[in-house]
Amino acid sequence: MSRGQRLAFLAVAVVIAVVAIVVLADSSEDPSGTPSAATATPTATATSKSTEAEPQDTPTPTPTPEPKPPPPLLTGGKVTKLEAEQGDTVRFRVRSPVAEEVHVHTYDISRDLEPGKTVTVSFKANVTGIFEIEFEHSGEHIAELRVDPK
Repeated sequence: MSRGQRLAFLAVAVVIAVVAIVVLADSSEDPSGTPSAATATPTATATSKSTEAEPQDTPTPTPTPEPKPPPPLLTGGKVTKLEAEQGDTVRFRVRSPVAEEVHVHTYDISRDLEPGKTVTVSFKANVTGIFEIEFEHSGEHIAELRVDPK
């Protein structure tokens, strides 16, 4: 096996390992919103030196973008604390087992929720203070948003 073939084989193995890590990281969240631990370690195959003169090909690694963690998931049964600075974009996800409406007080932002479906809410934090986020129909307090001045 030539050096070029070994490098190509190693590059394919690295790509497979990276894809496996991304897939495991993306699917590591269970339905309750609790992340589970999953790690993958790429392995390399030992190479032997050849007595033939071979070209010095150096593979150029392709940068892999760092995945962003998903916004926090708000559900009933607990009050989640959210913090932002004035001017920041606030993002969170909401899920309810029944048809509901999520409401962000003072900002007057409301979104309808279908049972079991996750909705992402995003808005600019222009008003400072501490604000309640609730399930409107049941009146259940699900989060507290704190927006500090810059």
